[in-house]
Amino acid sequence: MKSNNFRLLLINTIMVGFMVKVKEKIVVERNELNTPIAVLSGDIIRSTDLSDEMYEDLLYTLHNQLALIRTSDPNNKFEISRGDAFQIFVKDAKNAATYALLIRTSLRSRNSRYDCRISVAIGNNEGMVFRNSLGSSTGNIFTLSGRNLDSMKPATLKITTPIKSFNENFELLTKYLDNQMSGLTERQSEIVYEILKNITLNNKNITQKEIAETLEVNRVSVNRSINSANLNLITEYVEFFSKKITEYFI
Repeated sequence: MKSNNFRLLLINTIMVGFMVKVKEKIVVERNELNTPIAVLSGDIIRSTDLSDEMYEDLLYTLHNQLALIRTSDPNNKFEISRGDAFQIFVKDAKNAATYALLIRTSLRSRNSRYDCRISVAIGNNEGMVFRNSLGSSTGNIFTLSGRNLDSMKPATLKITTPIKSFNENFELLTKYLDNQMSGLTERQSEIVYEILKNITLNNKNITQKEIAETLEVNRVSVNRSINSANLNLITEYVEFFSKKITEYFI
């Protein structure tokens, strides 16, 4: 009971930090039709197995990463709820897969015991009503993302759209990617995180030398980690994903 009270207090403290500027009045926005958007619904894996100190560290890391994703597009929004659940509205849908991987690698690079499952749903804005609270927002994409999260175990990454051919093309690819991500070491997760962050948020390809300098490790160690885990396949996946989102939805 003490641990649960601590975690509820921690959630409330963090949430107040970024919700104080949001008015209590619900504001409804209807976005332009046929514009692809994404909703990422996630929850922490085995959060109750973590000590209070580890849980606080995980939550702090998660909040910082979600805030970073929000800065990449002024329309991106996020919400943490129930202590171990979160949701993100992503306007730049072509980056949705990258954002999911950034969240997971930010956690796994911090501690190999930290991880989450994420359900990504992508579609257009038709029928969507967006409010200040993501939990009270409605629409097919919100429903699809949340429903898949509840049914996706034991998988930790799932990407779904209303388009059958897109889903068929990515289902097996995403399963392979999910398996690879789940096997990354803390060091490999750090490297993947730096690569994806620079591609998406800084719009640049980071060199192995720059990665080594950022992580304060030997360049040979970076090269070995990239090769042993075939990390280049991860970047190829997100590039292919972005390309296909553009082809199918834009």
